[in-house]
Amino acid sequence: MIYAIVGIIVLILIVIGILFYLRNQKRASVERVEARKNEIKNLPFQDELVKVKVLNLSGQANNRFDKWKKEWQTVLNEDIKACELTINDADEALDKFKFKESEEKVAESHHLLDQIEKKYQHFTEEINNYLSSTKEDDRKYDDCKIIYREAKRDVLANRHQFGEAADPLEAQIETYAPKIEVYEGLVAAGNYDDAHEHITALHNEMTRLKEDMEDIPLLIRDVQKELPGQFQDIRFGCRDLKIEGYNLEHVKVDSNLQTLKGKLNLVEPLIARLQLNEAETIINEINDSLDEMLELIEYEVKAKNNVETTKESITDQLFHAKDMNYTLRTEIEYVKESYYINEEDIQKVRQYDNEIQSLITVYDEILTETAKSSIRYTEVEDNLKYIDDHVKVINDNQDKIQQHLTNLREDEQEAQKNILKIQAKKEEIYRRLLASNLSSVPERFIIMKNEIDIETREVHQLFNKRPMNVTQVRDKVNKVLITMNTFEAEAVDVLENAKYAEKLIQYGNRYRKERPDVNKDLNEAERLFSNNRYKRAVEIAEAAIERVEPGVTEKIEASVLNQRQ
Repeated sequence: MIYAIVGIIVLILIVIGILFYLRNQKRASVERVEARKNEIKNLPFQDELVKVKVLNLSGQANNRFDKWKKEWQTVLNEDIKACELTINDADEALDKFKFKESEEKVAESHHLLDQIEKKYQHFTEEINNYLSSTKEDDRKYDDCKIIYREAKRDVLANRHQFGEAADPLEAQIETYAPKIEVYEGLVAAGNYDDAHEHITALHNEMTRLKEDMEDIPLLIRDVQKELPGQFQDIRFGCRDLKIEGYNLEHVKVDSNLQTLKGKLNLVEPLIARLQLNEAETIINEINDSLDEMLELIEYEVKAKNNVETTKESITDQLFHAKDMNYTLRTEIEYVKESYYINEEDIQKVRQYDNEIQSLITVYDEILTETAKSSIRYTEVEDNLKYIDDHVKVINDNQDKIQQHLTNLREDEQEAQKNILKIQAKKEEIYRRLLASNLSSVPERFIIMKNEIDIETREVHQLFNKRPMNVTQVRDKVNKVLITMNTFEAEAVDVLENAKYAEKLIQYGNRYRKERPDVNKDLNEAERLFSNNRYKRAVEIAEAAIERVEPGVTEKIEASVLNQRQ
């Protein structure tokens, strides 16, 4: 009994020891979150806030300074305080050995500290961005003063470059001086937000003025020199081309140039009123119109070169087409007595003759047109291209018909050679069947031989028919050739099976006395052999021999194949 009580007391002491050990372990996490809280509480926010004091702390800047200061004070007074209470709750839970509750409070404390850190980051970023913005605004302010000073100087020093736009430019430049002073006043009053919007808009406007001042001399040069010079070059160039025989009526050079001159007269007043976008739009339209005119003129010049280079080629092709057509018509009249010619090919040749005559007529008219003093070469080029495309098609098709006529005799000779080879091959195979070890020639070979003889006679009849249909002859010969190939393949197969069966039976004779079952199978193989069933005889004999001497049939078969080779 005493031992039991002592054991229980020891057990209780062990449990108590374990609980105190775990509490000490958990206490470390509470201490870590407490240390983190103190670290965040001591973040150098005041150092960040002091940076704002470089500005004029009045007006909007002072409002922002007070706002950031109050917000951080709220964080210290409320958020940090809430975190401290949560940490205390975690510590008390540990004292009561409520480990899970303590862990939850520690996690909650970390979450609160995360939110405080995010607020700190947000506040510091706002401060830094605000300071960066004021520095950028100061840079724009300095830039605006430079633009103002340089723009005023450029107009005074280079007034002739700006033409009638000089006075409006001076007036516009002078409007910027008070606007720059407005920025200075806003900064002095600490209203940096208003100053930012003002200087941003002013800087954009003055930057556009600087770009416009760079563009105005270029626009004036285009209006007064470049474009009038291009007008003059196009007018004189077209005059010279007309003298050389070009028809440029479709380009409408004079009327188009007159219209473009009218548009160009609108540009200078727009520049004088500083309406540069409208002026640039009109100049771009004029340049596009000039490009279109020059493109049409360039087409005419290229077309003339193409006409000169293709005339000789087309002449040769037309003569070739006409000569070939005459040759085809003559050859067809001669050949059709001996060979059948498709009526469609005959009609095509006649149709090509008419088409060639029409193309020659059109071509003669084109040559007559090109002899005139003023022609439009793009139209001539299109007409020549039409002739060129059509005569090439005709020549290709006539060449194919010519090749077909040439092939008729060659196809006939080839068919005759093939039919002679078929006859010789058929006789050779049939002699092999008769001279073989077959008990008799199988009936199917006699039938196939007779079919080949009949089809061969039909081929000879087609050879003797006039006019001969070469296509029909060729197809018939190919049909006989297929039958011949079947006849040969089956004959060779039968001869090899017969030879192999004979060798097997001869080899198996040595086992007849010792093995009645082998003797029985070999007798059956001999019976099948005498009935022309050679393949089945091979199967029976192979199975019988393999039972007594496995693998020997492969050697026998190999020896038969070697004898064939």
